[in-house]
Amino acid sequence: METDPLDAQAAVDAAAAAELRSAQIATSTPWYAPWYGITCAGFPVMFALLATDKMALETAVTMATIASLLALMFTYEHVTGVWPSIRGNRRHVAGILAVLIGAPTLSCLVASAYGVSWWLLAVAVVTAILLALMSRSYDAALVRKHAAR
Repeated sequence: METDPLDAQAAVDAAAAAELRSAQIATSTPWYAPWYGITCAGFPVMFALLATDKMALETAVTMATIASLLALMFTYEHVTGVWPSIRGNRRHVAGILAVLIGAPTLSCLVASAYGVSWWLLAVAVVTAILLALMSRSYDAALVRKHAAR
């Protein structure tokens, strides 16, 4: 008994279309990238406040950042049905990690030398924008990866 090659191809095409659609659903939330960027802007603020011994404020920023990150993850899972993931694209992951490590390190060094002032807001805004853009870029790369079959 032979299988019709057109049926097999149709099944492969249907599976590829379903995979692409699931990638589009998981990456199409317009609120994820800005929320992610704003949440991650808390990291350089936390480290700068830690370097200047402002423990009460640093604790409040840390708790708010963690709460926002948890709320983001659970909301994303509730809306899309999948957990946020960074698996797949090493270049995007490396860029995100560079910002998530570099901005807090820079903030800590500058705060310990000069104290906290206007520059911390600038670092937080740049961090938020960079990570939001990187998140959107990662989503676009994920959709392209699943579309190219």
